[in-house]
Amino acid sequence: MANVKTVVVFVLVLFLAGISHAAAPVSGEIQAYLVTVNKNGEEQVTKTDQVEPGQVMEFELVFTNNGDTSVSGIQVVDPIPENTLFIGESHNSDVQSNFEVSIDGGQSFESEPVIRIETQLDGTQKEVVIPAEQYTHVRWLAKDALPSKGGKHRFTYRVSVK
Repeated sequence: MANVKTVVVFVLVLFLAGISHAAAPVSGEIQAYLVTVNKNGEEQVTKTDQVEPGQVMEFELVFTNNGDTSVSGIQVVDPIPENTLFIGESHNSDVQSNFEVSIDGGQSFESEPVIRIETQLDGTQKEVVIPAEQYTHVRWLAKDALPSKGGKHRFTYRVSVK
């Protein structure tokens, strides 16, 4: 069993349109959860600081606006932690947003599934879906403003531990 902090490295970036990061009244928090299924087949999600290979984790990213005005143009970017593999279509949020992924270390983002055209040995071209396990980063582009005075936005995604 390994400590979550030694298995995964969390780096969380929040982009706020038109607001300097130093002046932004927005705070962010990330929490790791272990996803299991009980004997009745019901999914259980519990906070954890210990994981083992093969287990599924859910990361919850919560942003709170402690300021007096709403904040729009929020982009949330999170790298897929080392020693984990992203689980496709596992993202969720409590706010209208566009979800995108990166396969190139966060240099570019696109919608799931990531598709490429590959030239085969015989010269034909074939559409290929890049496996979710190859995603390096996730990003949400929030459509809704983060409300003032304690307003929160919540984003989640899942990974399997290597």
